[in-house]
Amino acid sequence: MYIFLLLFILIVIACWICRKRIRTVISSGANKLNRLLGYHLLPTHAGSFEDDIEDGLTSTNFDLNVNINEEDSRAGLKDKEEIMRIMRKQKVSFDEARLIRQQRLLKKNVRLQKSVFS
Repeated sequence: MYIFLLLFILIVIACWICRKRIRTVISSGANKLNRLLGYHLLPTHAGSFEDDIEDGLTSTNFDLNVNINEEDSRAGLKDKEEIMRIMRKQKVSFDEARLIRQQRLLKKNVRLQKSVFS
C-alpha cells in the first residue's frame, strides 16, 4: 500500500516540476492536431501598427510608419507572435526573423508540393 502511495507522490512531484514543459507539449500537440483538422487560431487581439512599432517590429527595410501615415486600416502585422518568438529564441533582428519565417514557409510549401505531386 505504501509503495503505491509513494509512487503516486513521486509522479505528482515530477509533474509539478515539469508542469511548464508538459503544458507546452500539450499545447503544441493540440495546435498541430487543430491544423491537421483544418482549424486555425484567430488573432487574440486586434492590434495596430503602433503596437507593432512599440514591440520593435519595424526597420528601415520594413518601415511601418508608412502604414500609419497612409492610415492603413488593417490591424497590424500578421503572424506577429511567430516573428517575435523567432526574435527571442534565436536572438536576431526583426529583418532576420522575417527572413527565417519566410524560409520556413517556403520549405513547408516545397515539402507539401513534393508530397502532392509524388
